[in-house]
Amino acid sequence: MQRVTVDVDGPVSVIEYGGSGPLAICVHGLEGSAYNWRLIADDLTKTHTVVAPDLPGFGHTEPEGRPVTVDAIAEVVAELIRHYGGNALVIGNSMGGLISILLAARHPETVRALALVNPASPVASWRKVRPLSALTLGTPLLPVVGPPLIKAYRASHTPEQGVEESYKFVTADPSTVDPAALEDALEIANLRRTQPWSASALTKASRSIAPYVLTKGRFTSVVHNVSQPTLLIHGAKDDVIQMDSAVWLADQRPDWTTVYFEDLGHIPMIEAPDRFMQVFRTWEDALSPSR
Repeated sequence: MQRVTVDVDGPVSVIEYGGSGPLAICVHGLEGSAYNWRLIADDLTKTHTVVAPDLPGFGHTEPEGRPVTVDAIAEVVAELIRHYGGNALVIGNSMGGLISILLAARHPETVRALALVNPASPVASWRKVRPLSALTLGTPLLPVVGPPLIKAYRASHTPEQGVEESYKFVTADPSTVDPAALEDALEIANLRRTQPWSASALTKASRSIAPYVLTKGRFTSVVHNVSQPTLLIHGAKDDVIQMDSAVWLADQRPDWTTVYFEDLGHIPMIEAPDRFMQVFRTWEDALSPSR
């Protein structure tokens, strides 16, 4: 595993996890980083060359004047795939799942297959949105006051407290998470405190997601342009993306392979990496029986 900087219309910090075989690009979610894939990387490198970027505005990648929106970031990921020389298996979580869908629909030559992990999807039922979820996800959307509120939260919480609260929100049971994942999250949380652009990047990315998840029309027009074989994985105890949203998405694309983890939350590849990879291997082997 090594961290490198790739020039893709500006510097992008990338972790090359290594391996050999077809290219696999792993795309993290909102406030995530390339570390989000560490727990499955060793297994994945047995059959793939694994690359995970810190997306512009997150982790170690500064915006550098680039728009921090899901549409713009999809273009960056397309260029990153071209940099590494060919089409790729693309694995995306949450915001990264939406970016992966946009990428597959708009640059199909760069994507040979998709694995979507609790991807950002339209809200299926507003009545089922929990107050804590609405507050956490809605704060960055607030005009003008969004970034100051985020900065105020960070000023009133230690990085350790922030990571603890975050993992309570995105996992079904944070006590089961590998301590290495928490250490990675803490490193990124400390890094954010040194980045004056971090809060603004979070708000801009969040606002760019909103048109795709607040109504179904825009999202539907994109998702039906995805032609690649696709695996949809969703943790049923997700407080970020409703289970009903995953069911709706699966109904939209019955040709996709869909697997629900009834006891997991928003980040199954971190909560249960071995089970995640078992599902992934079963799906991928079905795509290429000879392998």
